[in-house]
Amino acid sequence: MPMLIELLQDLILGITEGFTEWLPISSEGHLLLVGSLLGADRNTSLFSLTLALLRIGSALAVLSLYTGRLIPFVFRTGSSKRRAAGRLWFKLFLACLPAFFVTLLLGSHLAPLKNSWLTGVMVILAGILLFIACRRRTPSYLQIDRLSRLTPGTAFFIGCSQILALFPGTSRTTCVIIAALVFGCTAQTATEFALFLGVPMIFGGALREIFLFLRNGEGFGPIPLLGILIGTAAAYFAAVYSIRFLTSYLKKNDFTFFALYRIVLGIVILSYFSISSLMA
Repeated sequence: MPMLIELLQDLILGITEGFTEWLPISSEGHLLLVGSLLGADRNTSLFSLTLALLRIGSALAVLSLYTGRLIPFVFRTGSSKRRAAGRLWFKLFLACLPAFFVTLLLGSHLAPLKNSWLTGVMVILAGILLFIACRRRTPSYLQIDRLSRLTPGTAFFIGCSQILALFPGTSRTTCVIIAALVFGCTAQTATEFALFLGVPMIFGGALREIFLFLRNGEGFGPIPLLGILIGTAAAYFAAVYSIRFLTSYLKKNDFTFFALYRIVLGIVILSYFSISSLMA
């Protein structure tokens, strides 16, 4: 029975991760809340590694939906598409650099930031910033309506916003979308850049967590590994649905709903952990 319960927990965490990773609503905030409700031990290196590996399912969803644009060499495509993919990956590389170096320098000092109170506050704060960014109007002739119009310099500065995502609850996707909107991207272009940029960031984060886990001399048992595989598969399918939902939703709407949702979610997180601490 305990084995089935652990597998069920990983399945639920995988679905939660996959559905929330690419929506600007803070996957970390949802995983904090869901993990607590499931009774998961959130303060272990195994739990951190599990979440990092579940995110790989979300990254694979992006790769499968946008294979032709991200890895066109899989198909027999023309040289123009391969060059376009090369230029896109160069922009993604530049956008990854700020968060990479900050994590490299300060990664060991970020653990104290991961607490429920700060997460709840940052979920609300990022929601307010997203709401403000939605109100900003860029003249149509200055809008960046496709990624080919995004310059490498702008991509780098948008990537700098990921540094804020080191604070729990802000959400990397949300930070990138806010910055992209501020720099004049349309909602669709901002979403695409957040999706594509998330792929190398997720794989890089997973490699880091694996290194830290193995450095501590820990290993996998048969149950955790099976649970991670189930959760990762669940995250993949949930992410595919989530991405399709988001891209369809943004054809007629902006991010206002998600901004308001974040504010409500932050209040729920703060209220839940306040009550939990009083009852402890």
